[in-house]
Amino acid sequence: MTAETDTPETGPAPRAPKGPEEERIAGIWSAFLRAPDPPANVSFFTLGGYSLGLMRLGLRLQQEFGIVIPVPDLFENTTIESQAVLVRKLLDQSPGT
Repeated sequence: MTAETDTPETGPAPRAPKGPEEERIAGIWSAFLRAPDPPANVSFFTLGGYSLGLMRLGLRLQQEFGIVIPVPDLFENTTIESQAVLVRKLLDQSPGT
């Protein structure tokens, strides 16, 4: 089982976000899900998110970081942890960085 599919009951213990990208993404998730302190390694869907919500969250992430996130990438990266890796990758690929 991967961090993408683990649930708090069956997977590794939920962990707090660490690093600047994870913390910024966690703040966005917290506001979006109306839940304080979302764990970095638990899926958006496990925490009550839904497909359209993930796309809306993606738009918010794009605004926050000034990047374009392809929709398929959002569905492949449904944890704060994996979204932070994706954001760093996209920022590295952006012109002018």
